[in-house]
Amino acid sequence: MNIICHITGNPGSRAASRFDKWQPLPDLARFLFVNIALFFSARLALLSFLLPDISRKDHILHALYIGLKFDARWAVFLALPLALAWAWPRAERATASPGPSLIRRLLVGVETLLFGILALLYIFDFGFFFYLRRRIDMTAPTYIDDPAIALNMVWESYPVITLVLLFIAALALYAWWVRRLLIRHKTAYVGSAPFPDAPVVSRRRRALISLLGFAGLFLLGYGQISSNLFPLRWSNAYFSEDNAIAILALHPAQNLFDTRRGNEAVKPDCAAALAAYPRMAAWLGMTPRPITDCNDISYARLYVPSTPLPPERRPNIVIILMESMAWPKTSLAPAYPGENFVEPTPFLKELAAKSRYYPNFYSPSRPTARGVFNTLIGIPDVNFDGGTSSRNPHIVDQAVVFNELDGYEKFYNIGGSASRAKVRGVIQHNFKGVQLKEEGAWKAPNIDVWGVADLELFKESVELFSASPKPFAAVIQTASFHRPYTIPEQRDGYEIPAAPTPEQIRYYGFDSVEEFQSLRFSDFSLRRFFEEAEKQPWFRNTIFAVFGDHGLYHASTFPAPAYQACSLQAWNTPLLLYAPGGQIRPGQDNTPHSQLDVFPTMAALTGIPFRSSTLGRDMLAPGNDENAMVFISEDITRMLIRDGYVYRNTPESQIGRASCRERG
Repeated sequence: MNIICHITGNPGSRAASRFDKWQPLPDLARFLFVNIALFFSARLALLSFLLPDISRKDHILHALYIGLKFDARWAVFLALPLALAWAWPRAERATASPGPSLIRRLLVGVETLLFGILALLYIFDFGFFFYLRRRIDMTAPTYIDDPAIALNMVWESYPVITLVLLFIAALALYAWWVRRLLIRHKTAYVGSAPFPDAPVVSRRRRALISLLGFAGLFLLGYGQISSNLFPLRWSNAYFSEDNAIAILALHPAQNLFDTRRGNEAVKPDCAAALAAYPRMAAWLGMTPRPITDCNDISYARLYVPSTPLPPERRPNIVIILMESMAWPKTSLAPAYPGENFVEPTPFLKELAAKSRYYPNFYSPSRPTARGVFNTLIGIPDVNFDGGTSSRNPHIVDQAVVFNELDGYEKFYNIGGSASRAKVRGVIQHNFKGVQLKEEGAWKAPNIDVWGVADLELFKESVELFSASPKPFAAVIQTASFHRPYTIPEQRDGYEIPAAPTPEQIRYYGFDSVEEFQSLRFSDFSLRRFFEEAEKQPWFRNTIFAVFGDHGLYHASTFPAPAYQACSLQAWNTPLLLYAPGGQIRPGQDNTPHSQLDVFPTMAALTGIPFRSSTLGRDMLAPGNDENAMVFISEDITRMLIRDGYVYRNTPESQIGRASCRERG
């Protein structure tokens, strides 16, 4: 007679199977599958309500894929107490014992409580969606400032009693299912058993199973496997310019977590905005309108070219954001007067001689994520209390000049990952039809944490532009001029020059020889880009803007006292507007401008009428040099640069710092 032995000895447990030797992995997988299925069912229900609002139906499947990964992450969150209990063999056997079990009761209670919290959150999320057509976030408490009114609205708008009964039933059913899963769970002794016929697994096998289980949970929770090692982030949900697609991809719990710092951001000062509106409107070339509500303030304006260009004559646009290209560190600054001088950026100096060169060009705020936001959106990123603006889901929707370039193929090329500082959401959600090329999309391998070398990024960008069948507008963002200052072995014949003297290193404000050599190689990479571009048929009909994402704090020894007192090297980066076809007259322009002005200026050069809501101006427009100024913000300090003066405003508690209100 054949006898089937039950591993737990529990007469109510299921029959042994070939998967039991891998326990607790199969039951952990069942738990995850059921919870993921529940979360994904809610997502499909949301899709049924959201479908009429979706304009990009070709993005639905990818949104569901992103959402499924968020669902898996929160299923892992639910599974953690179970996984930790099952990782301890003695506790694992106790959860499956046929008699009363305290640990089983605790697990059922904890899992039901966690599920109840998430289920309640889903109920609120659907209510939030039906009320405001968006997912629940950390602004939700502002809608219950008056609890009595809020409760009455909910009572009169939703079937509250039915929802409460369904919620209680769902909790009871979930608790029953978890208890059943625990009772039917198969266990085995590790190493040795207290009686002869008990199943036993080796310690090595059990350790391997536990390792596999926690590794699998980690990968599911992390959300994605990529060369850049970035986890799944909210910005992945904003891959489409369609807001409804982002709503479909988000997860309510994840969205609450990701918007937690949004409420820390500085709130708008309506009175100050209203007071400034007439001056700002006039400065932007608008006629101020009578306004009494700050919600009516708008700086949207239409630019109509004086000489419209037909499609076949419209120039290509290439904007090159060079990493940390601080003006004092370049060869455009006063040359080192000592012996054995080594040029930091010889090509940049050559290019400036053929370009419209702006030495007093600034990033309104720093570091990189702010510089990117300043440039792409055209509004200074001054959100210092809640992190960079690129990290704030509340302000991911922006009106960008880039979208005004109808008929252009659009590229955003970055050597590293667009997930860094979550700029992916800013780029993909706002730039219609943009082709985002990042690490993993390039043929060249990564050389360090910052992705592919600038040299390879530039070379492959030329190939990409040459394959474009129509005019193109592109942004190239470099990143190699970062620690650890990697210079690749394969570098197109570039010879690393002899190290400059310590005196020259200090003169330009470099931290080390490695930093100097890295900037010089970045300059060489820029040279190679223009050498390769010059061979292409599109070169002469292309306008290039070259500038830095921000400067660096390391002080040089030669600038004027006011420049040093205000640490302007942290924001000062040269701008070069280069038009090999002659669209821009070369020369040096000393008036102050900032990253906010780049896109309006480049768009104006295309000869296309465009609409702008930015705080940037066309640098080449007649008369704009006369009242040009730059606003800079750094935490609690504000600076204004105009007419050769730097004006700094710092709270009274910080007045002890050096003054820089003098001509710099």
